[in-house]
Amino acid sequence: MKTYCDSNAGSQIEPVLWNARESVWIISPWLGKDYAERLASLSQKGIEVRIITSYVDFNIESIEILKAAKNTNLRLLVLDKEKAAFIHAKIYIVDNKYGISGSANLTFSGLNSSIENLSIAENQGEIQKIRNDFMNIWMRFDTKSMSNRELSGTSHSLRDALPLSINFGDIDQPNIADKELVYHPYYFFEFSFRVSAGKYPPVLFENRGFVVLDGVTRQIINDNLLSEEINHHSIEDYVLKNEAKYRLTIRQPLIRDFREARELVLDYIIEENTEHYTQYYRGRPYDRIFVPYRNIVRFIKSGFVRVPIWYIEIVETESGHYENLILGASGKKWTEFVYCPDCQKKIWINEAITCERCGIQVCHDCINEKGFVFKKKLCGLCLSKS
Repeated sequence: MKTYCDSNAGSQIEPVLWNARESVWIISPWLGKDYAERLASLSQKGIEVRIITSYVDFNIESIEILKAAKNTNLRLLVLDKEKAAFIHAKIYIVDNKYGISGSANLTFSGLNSSIENLSIAENQGEIQKIRNDFMNIWMRFDTKSMSNRELSGTSHSLRDALPLSINFGDIDQPNIADKELVYHPYYFFEFSFRVSAGKYPPVLFENRGFVVLDGVTRQIINDNLLSEEINHHSIEDYVLKNEAKYRLTIRQPLIRDFREARELVLDYIIEENTEHYTQYYRGRPYDRIFVPYRNIVRFIKSGFVRVPIWYIEIVETESGHYENLILGASGKKWTEFVYCPDCQKKIWINEAITCERCGIQVCHDCINEKGFVFKKKLCGLCLSKS
C-alpha cells in the first residue's frame, strides 16, 4: 500500500476514475455537481456506478443530477445523519483493479486545492480489503438510505419536464409574434427563529418566512405568486400541442453553490429583522438594537428549482404590442410588459403611463404634457393631432 499526502489529490484519482471500463464505486460525503454529471454520463455508457453520499445542502444539485440519469447502471445511496448516520469515509474503487481510500471528497477543492491523504492499493489483496469496506457500508445502510420520495423534497428541479403541457391555443394565430419557454434558476429557503433579548424586561423576537433567491441576479424576490409556484406546483409530465414551435432557454445560475446561496439569504434575513427596541433600567428607557445572530436562524426547508416561465409576445395592433409572462406550472399570468408605440422600448406594465386621450400605454420618455392649468398626459400621436 503506497500513500500520497499533498494537494492535487485528483492526479491520483481522476485518471483512473474517468477511464473506467466496468465499474465505479465511490463513497464521498460531499459531491460536486460537475463530478455528478460525469458519473451520470459513465452510467449511461453502461458502466456500473455505485455512490454513497450524504444528505447535505451542498449535495442537493448533485443528487438531482444523479436522480435524473434514471438508468439501472447507477445506484445511489443517500444517508441523512438524523435518520441513519453521517458518512465521513472516502473510497474510490474502479473496475475492481484500483482501490483508493483517504480524506479526499469528490469536489473541486478535494481533488485540487486541499492537502489530502490517500492510501493507494498496490495489489489485489489490498484492493479487496477496500472493496469489502465499501460493501460492508453499503449492506449496512442500504435499507436506511433515503427513498426517491424523500429525496424529491430536496429540489423541485423541472429539467426533466420538457416540454410543458400549458397550451395557449393555436401557436400559429397571427397575433402571437413570439413564444419562448425559459427555465429560470431559483434557490428557496423556509426559515424561522425565536430568541429573547435584553433583561428589563426580556423582549421576544421571532419570525418565520419563505425566501426566494434569484440564481442569476443574486437578488431576493419578494413575490407571492412565484413563492406559491415553487411551493405548490411541481411538474412531472407534459404534452405540448404546438409541434415545439417555440424557443427554449435554460438559464444557468451565477451563484456557485448552496453555501453561497445560504449566506446571501442569511444576510437578507438579518437585515430585514434588525430592529430597535426599548429597555428600562431603574425606570429610565434605553434604545437598543436587535440584530439576529446567524446561528439562531433555522432553515426548515431549502432547495433549488428551475421554474418554467412562458414569454408570450403578442401584437394586436400597432399600438397594442405587449408581452405576457406566464408561470408554466400553474398557468397563472405572472406579469406583463408593454412596448411603447412611440419608441418600441419594452417596459414593465406598472411603469407605463396611460395616454389620457386614446388610452394607450407609453414610456416615461415619450409621454407629453399639454395645458397650463388643466394638464393632460398625451402620447406622441395624440399630441400631434391636438
